[in-house]
Amino acid sequence: MNEKLSQYGGLFGAAVAAACCLGVTVVLSAVAAVGLGFLINDAFLLPMFVGFAALNLWTLYRSARRHAAPSEEAMLAFWTGSIGASVSTVGLGLTVTGILPVAVMLVYIGLALFVVANVWDFMIGSNSPACADDECKIEDR
Repeated sequence: MNEKLSQYGGLFGAAVAAACCLGVTVVLSAVAAVGLGFLINDAFLLPMFVGFAALNLWTLYRSARRHAAPSEEAMLAFWTGSIGASVSTVGLGLTVTGILPVAVMLVYIGLALFVVANVWDFMIGSNSPACADDECKIEDR
């Protein structure tokens, strides 16, 4: 449970940082209302986005390795998240620096892949047993 909380916390943090960089009014207002208005600067937000994306990818990787039967499907969810994080980071970097302002679609596509990977990992985890049949036996004392 704690690992899933960390995973979705990383996803939420990356989404908030990206929304602030893109100028989503509702998110900017909420961040300012909480008293974190000083963070509404791209010099802070881009590294925060990369950090939250890295946290999320790390938890996705650990989750893929910890499934009862680590499969190609679990690692494919991790690689989907990696591609999403990379695409959204490049798009956010190009948008924030002004090199390619129309790269906003890359950010949205990358975040969509990121969310899909996390939901996919959650579905894999909920469908697989927590332990193998031999490990789940409780000894009577």
